[in-house]
Amino acid sequence: MSAASAPLLAACVLVLSGCASAPSSGPAADPAAAPSPDQQEQAIGRFEGLQRVRALQLEDEGQWADAAWTWEVLVVLRPAHAPYRERAAALRQRIAAAVAEQLDRAEAAQRRGAPDQAATHYLRALALQPDHAQAADALRALERERNRRMYLGKPSRLTIQRRDGLEAAPPRPRSAARPAASNQADAP
Repeated sequence: MSAASAPLLAACVLVLSGCASAPSSGPAADPAAAPSPDQQEQAIGRFEGLQRVRALQLEDEGQWADAAWTWEVLVVLRPAHAPYRERAAALRQRIAAAVAEQLDRAEAAQRRGAPDQAATHYLRALALQPDHAQAADALRALERERNRRMYLGKPSRLTIQRRDGLEAAPPRPRSAARPAASNQADAP
């Protein structure tokens, strides 16, 4: 081993020895600080109550997708509790019916030639069921069609127009402006 690599080796040993130290004695390391089963059950009960209230509020506000997730959390927390399972299933059915209604409205709007209204209905369907593939694909198709109509075959740079309806004069290139100024200075 060379004398130049000895300090580097010593530094590596110090760094690695710091990683191998024993864990500090914090609240998680102390077994006496662990919550009792009664405290755990009380905490779970508080969480369950808050989630139940939240799910009901979300339903009342019309935020069914978030409410469905909250009911699913409660079903996972208490799988044997039938009212949670029933409430989650009923909400899933309401969401499915509302999504079908929004899809029908979107398709009707497309047939009428109102792509903005169709997009709104597809977005409402996705707000209820974010993973609905048909609504997402239809929304993408609407956007592709809108882009095709707006941008295909048009120049990439739009011209600037004045508000009074007259077109603004095109800007002069800088290279053309300088020679004209130097020619005026040379003129007698």
